[in-house]
Amino acid sequence: MSFRLRWLGTACFEILLPNGRTIVIDPYLDDAVGAPITSDQFEHCDGIFITHGHYDHVLDVGKLAARFRPRIFCNEQTRESLIRHQGVDPSLIHPVKPGDRIREEGLTVEVVRGVHVNFESEYKRITGQDLFDGGSDMDALVKRATKAMLGTDVLPERFREWMDLYPQGEQLNFVFDPAGGRRIYMAGSYPDPGLIEVAEKTKAYITLLQVLPGEGLKGLEEQTARFAIASGCKIAVPQHHDPLIEGATLPDLTQLKESLARESTVLFQEFVPGQWYLYE
Repeated sequence: MSFRLRWLGTACFEILLPNGRTIVIDPYLDDAVGAPITSDQFEHCDGIFITHGHYDHVLDVGKLAARFRPRIFCNEQTRESLIRHQGVDPSLIHPVKPGDRIREEGLTVEVVRGVHVNFESEYKRITGQDLFDGGSDMDALVKRATKAMLGTDVLPERFREWMDLYPQGEQLNFVFDPAGGRRIYMAGSYPDPGLIEVAEKTKAYITLLQVLPGEGLKGLEEQTARFAIASGCKIAVPQHHDPLIEGATLPDLTQLKESLARESTVLFQEFVPGQWYLYE
């Protein structure tokens, strides 16, 4: 049986399952840079799965919850921020943690561990310098890190507000196993070597592979490729590598593609944002 999948920018995906139900991952469209649709253009939403609570993964949850009343799966901290700041009905939100198994109509979902990028250590890896050298002013530190990683320090007007309102919480990843379909691994995670064993157990057909944006991919190409290969996938779809903020630089994917081609037969399939892809 077939299913359809499309990438909507950042880490947001829409999946049309073989039974006709629709799930959405990390909805962030209306305030995103270059999203191909707006949140009011969704026609269906039966479930929402959230990898973590940062604003660029949750800002449109409340809008979809009000229109469709989907079941929402996220960490406990994200649950609280969605109730408090977006007015989401608490009865819709189901806190989950790694090791949990979710059974929906025509779909089984396993919750697995993820790792969020550590901005301090990544800044040092990229620049060779300590982020906190030269002062402790938080605004200046954020701009310094953003400039090094994304190539710009022009942040969204409400950036600090959003970061305060929407804390990260535990990083979650998901393995979707639709009845009559193919396994999909939402690998919304830093390619931490400690997660290789987690990836190996997913036995995915498609891995939605987080690729660090801007300068963040440099030096991590082989590590990211190994993470995809470990999942056993036939197809790796990059995500979260588009410009997170206005003026951000795009990562060079050449070496990542070469690493995958050299080490495996994994197809690296770059999605056109907003375009549907059909899989049998």
